[in-house]
Amino acid sequence: MRVTRVFVLLIFALTISVVNAQLPEIVRNGNAYQLTVNGKPFLMRAGELGNSAASTAEWLRTKVWKQLQEANINTALVPIYWDLLEPEENKFDFTLVDSVITGARKHNMKVVFLWFGAWKNSMSCYAPSWVKRNTQRFPRTEDKNGRKQEILSPYSSENLKADKKAFTTLMSHIKSYDKSQTVIMIQVENEIAMLPDARDYSKTATQVWKSTVPTTLTEYLRQHCNTLTPHVKQYWSGKVSGTWSELFGDDEYSEEIFTAWSFAVYANEIAKAGRSVYKLPMYVNCALNRPNRKPGEYPAGGPLPHLIDIWKAAAPDIQMLSPDIYFGDFKKWTESYHRDDNPFFIPEHQYDATAGAKALYTFGEYHGLGFSPFAVETKQANFTPPVLGVTIDVEAEKQKHSKSVTIPSAYNIVRCIEKEIVAANGTNRMRAVLLDSLHQADTLAIGGYQIIARHDNLLGWTPQSKQSGWSTNSVIIICTDKDQFLVAGTGVVLTFKTMTPDKTSAGILRIEDIATDGSGRVLRILNGDENHQGRHVRITDGEWGIQRFSLYEY
Repeated sequence: MRVTRVFVLLIFALTISVVNAQLPEIVRNGNAYQLTVNGKPFLMRAGELGNSAASTAEWLRTKVWKQLQEANINTALVPIYWDLLEPEENKFDFTLVDSVITGARKHNMKVVFLWFGAWKNSMSCYAPSWVKRNTQRFPRTEDKNGRKQEILSPYSSENLKADKKAFTTLMSHIKSYDKSQTVIMIQVENEIAMLPDARDYSKTATQVWKSTVPTTLTEYLRQHCNTLTPHVKQYWSGKVSGTWSELFGDDEYSEEIFTAWSFAVYANEIAKAGRSVYKLPMYVNCALNRPNRKPGEYPAGGPLPHLIDIWKAAAPDIQMLSPDIYFGDFKKWTESYHRDDNPFFIPEHQYDATAGAKALYTFGEYHGLGFSPFAVETKQANFTPPVLGVTIDVEAEKQKHSKSVTIPSAYNIVRCIEKEIVAANGTNRMRAVLLDSLHQADTLAIGGYQIIARHDNLLGWTPQSKQSGWSTNSVIIICTDKDQFLVAGTGVVLTFKTMTPDKTSAGILRIEDIATDGSGRVLRILNGDENHQGRHVRITDGEWGIQRFSLYEY
């Protein structure tokens, strides 16, 4: 009898433990945000799979998990395809879902599922055949000439109903199957946007265009009038009542605002329904607009930098809007999304030789939740894309960086200093620099010192210093205590100035070279030639290292 009672109490305790387990969530932490998993901060050293990499369990088993492990990835961004999940209406197949969860758990990884539902890169290529074939029930968008597009209309209740049902069924299955919280976040749709025009010209969409702008949007604009993006300020008339053209005008940029609202409302309905079943963090990713192109010439209406306010107003159940970066100035794009009301995450970046440095910058400067190159099950592209304003010989770059595989190295650095990154999250004790041939130096104020960071090639005697198209380098700098610092990364030289009024100079007391195997042991005490006779702290271009150093003023 006593044994039975103890057994019952044990089962009850375990049940309560499962029920009370903390779900993954994004929480405010000082000046930034943190993702917590099982109640503890979690940094996503992530990688997104190619579009078809999760379409069979065999490919996942033989071509994916080992490659991700070798890249020091701890979080896989994995597509879930509506057409394979629900091949027949109301008949669901969770084989691939379960395979991803089981495989990730076996390889000690977390998963972010990407819902390839109504839209993927604007198009509806992952809608099931029973949706695609029935255009009367599931209407498409239309261009200015009345030609139907391979894009499901966001104005159709049937489209939303079918998409929502599949998504909530998926969320319910994840909740019941994934008892160890392998799945930590969900991406709603993929790169939602409109092509080839700025808006849908179908009869239904045109009726909505001519209707009154919802008060939810106008009230948001009124309340945030002082902080709206310049683009929204430019197009909003200031009126709080009227049709879309009366409030925003009638050109393609006005129509894009209308499209953004429509897509955001739809996506929020999907996210809200999914979170009502299983409350995981949810975000939407964005295909960025190329310069000198108009809406429709680029995918229009997604959560682009100039439209973030529209999305924030329409989609309160989506925790995060995140950019996919494949071109242009990295800092320009990232600074647009590094907002007080928006947790920071890079869900897609070109898998090139700059990705490792940009990952460090994401964690150190933006205190980001994570970074994720695209198609990480493939071999990293070993070249540096052109820096904005600099012309390079692409073939020469490929040859120069033939041995440069930066993501595994960068992620290993993040793994080694994860405790320090987490401890400094949301404070002014952690910064980072991102340097290349165009941005050769930066200056930071941290820990009571002015730190001047220069690209290693500026020393003049490094092999690449006379070449164009320098490598993209980065270090994270953390003030761990008074006069105590940690620097980790590649290809940067640090010098120091005092910020204390009655002192004239800052000197280096000690530099420790730390092992990058996670042990934290000191390999060397650096002095003499290694710190240029007390002049600088340096991690050489092409090497990835961790150093602890202490400063003093005199």
